[in-house]
Amino acid sequence: MKKSIIIIAALLFIGGLYWYNMPKAAQPLTLYGNIDIRQVNTAFRVGGRLAKMNFEEGDTVKKDDILAELDTEPLENAQNQAAAKVKQAQAAYENYKRINKRKQTLCKSKTVSQQDCDNAQANEEIAYADLQYAKAGADIADTAYNDAFLKAPADGIILTRIAEPGTLLSAGVPVYTVSLNQKMWVRAYIKETELGKIQLGTPVKIYTDSTAKIYNGHVGFIASTAEFTPKSIETASLRTDLVYRLRISIDDADNDLKQGLPVTIRLAQ
Repeated sequence: MKKSIIIIAALLFIGGLYWYNMPKAAQPLTLYGNIDIRQVNTAFRVGGRLAKMNFEEGDTVKKDDILAELDTEPLENAQNQAAAKVKQAQAAYENYKRINKRKQTLCKSKTVSQQDCDNAQANEEIAYADLQYAKAGADIADTAYNDAFLKAPADGIILTRIAEPGTLLSAGVPVYTVSLNQKMWVRAYIKETELGKIQLGTPVKIYTDSTAKIYNGHVGFIASTAEFTPKSIETASLRTDLVYRLRISIDDADNDLKQGLPVTIRLAQ
């Protein structure tokens, strides 16, 4: 009886050693990450009183939609003033141009001095420069007026409504945060020991807990340096703990993917 028990135990031990030393089937690479979406804080290039906010949080916007508007009265006054200066400079230029033309005719007949002719020519050139300066001022006023209408930079979704009508804004103060739909990707990390399983362009499948959809993607970026580790690695055990940042581009992203959404990534079979 004892011999039988000993034999069975020995067989089990040998079998266990054999199983342990058998080549294991390669496990599919599985990574975990979060959705990253480009965001932009939209702001006016000019200051003024906020007159209208045309969208709420969660609203979908298209490129060039008017997101918000400033009170345009001061900007319209600046346009009118600039236009008046252009007319004034234009009249002065035309006058000096006629004077110079007459002076040049008199110069040819030696009726007036050469100095008078030179002064007439210089006055015309100065008047022309003043006209160009006035026109530039009008262009600036027109640009400022157009900048009173804040446009969406691209298709996206309003994430945050920051300001409200009536607020006196300085140039560059954000009024909306917009999540852009142009490009979505996954931010993930991979161990140093698994780097050999992927390369740029490697196709992957992306899974979420919120839907049954399976998204297609590919490895678009692999960091060249490790993160969250000591700068100096001295032992083999520490080297195996290195992680590298990945950017997984999503080829068929849709509105079900949200900023920060956790996802699972597996190599495409």
